[in-house]
Amino acid sequence: MDRRGTKRWATYAAALGLAMLGYAARLALQPVFGANHAYTAFYPVVLVSAYAFGAGPAILAALVSAALGYWCFAAPAHAVKLDADSLTSLGFFAVTSSSAIYLIHGLARAVAATREAQARAETLAKAHAALFGELNERVTNHLQLVAALLQLQARDEPDAAARKALGEAAARTMLISKTHRSIAGEGGELLDFDAFARQLLEATLSARANPPLRIEFDQGGLWLSSEQATSVAIVLLECLNERLASEDPGVMRIGLRADRGIGSLRITEIERPLRPIAPRGPSLIDAMVEQLRGRFSSRSAAEGRISELTFPLEGGHGQRRVLEPTLH
Repeated sequence: MDRRGTKRWATYAAALGLAMLGYAARLALQPVFGANHAYTAFYPVVLVSAYAFGAGPAILAALVSAALGYWCFAAPAHAVKLDADSLTSLGFFAVTSSSAIYLIHGLARAVAATREAQARAETLAKAHAALFGELNERVTNHLQLVAALLQLQARDEPDAAARKALGEAAARTMLISKTHRSIAGEGGELLDFDAFARQLLEATLSARANPPLRIEFDQGGLWLSSEQATSVAIVLLECLNERLASEDPGVMRIGLRADRGIGSLRITEIERPLRPIAPRGPSLIDAMVEQLRGRFSSRSAAEGRISELTFPLEGGHGQRRVLEPTLH
């Protein structure tokens, strides 16, 4: 006999054991119940058997329980009883036991089907995640290939201006590749934007041959979804590029916050003397602000120019922990 058959017979034996346990309990209660409640102690036997062992063992437990209750405890004991009261009690026990077995067995099948469907869904989700990860890896590799081709073209370009433009395009493409790898690697989890912003700015400055710009990070703690992190990163990079275009980049202070479902990116450009804020036409920042459903503003203050982006956080997330100030 195989293991499955042995296990099945074990469930029938366990159901039979429960019926004997019900018999012992009813026998112990005989001084209290007397000739009444012949089947009361056997109802838990049927219920437990149906839940723990299935329909077949529960039916066996119900049949044995009915026989024991009818023969041993229904008055007169140890005799055939054909009166209406005895047959009605036996029939009521049979109907209620059958109904309980049917319902519990149906619920057990429904739960098993739900678990099976959940397992299939989890397997499918893992397969999709693997495919998505492979797609992200291919996109990253293709971006790196484009960056390499642009760099190769820049080396062979005789015109200095074109060579510089191709070199910058290669550096930006490589930066986009690194950014895509960092964000895509997070999957559906929230991204620690504080750490990500530091890495992103360091890579950008390195690609620009480390210009004389010092970046300071205020104390913060901002966690974003990959979609929001991408948009906020683009706004941050646009502000950085505008700052690098000035003759004296100086110092930029970056503040990242999350408070009551609102995310905030605050950029303070410390400069002396203060420059007036020039009117700004439509730009990539406007598109990102619209995508974030947020607001972007710039103003002059005592320490310099302050630009601030505020936006609602997706799902009320955003703040998980507080980072110590870091100076780059």
